[in-house]
Amino acid sequence: MLLITRFLQHEHHLGRPINQNYGRLLMDFLYFFGNVFDPRQMRISVQGSGVYIKRERGYSIDPIHIDDPRFPTNNVGRNCFRIHQCIKAFSDAYSILESELTSLTPADDQCSRPPYRLLPKIIPSISLFIS
Repeated sequence: MLLITRFLQHEHHLGRPINQNYGRLLMDFLYFFGNVFDPRQMRISVQGSGVYIKRERGYSIDPIHIDDPRFPTNNVGRNCFRIHQCIKAFSDAYSILESELTSLTPADDQCSRPPYRLLPKIIPSISLFIS
């Protein structure tokens, strides 16, 4: 939840409206946290307008540092030992969606076609809930 909060704060400060296309927000989130964010180098804080802070070398052996919004000296990410698997999943999801979107032809973008479902491409179990 804090990653999403921080990402939306960042989007707002780039001058982008938060109510923009949810698909674009998802793609930007997956790209940033899958390809740009490095938990060994960056610390996340949602305080104030939110910031990505350079982590100090040797500061901690924690896999990711996310400031607790209520107690900033507490790292809520200290037990996220699978963060690199999450980052890879974000990167893979971005690549899959990007590939699917670039393979669509302009004719695929017409309203008369049946709905094209992208989320099941990255979350297979969601197809159980989509009719």
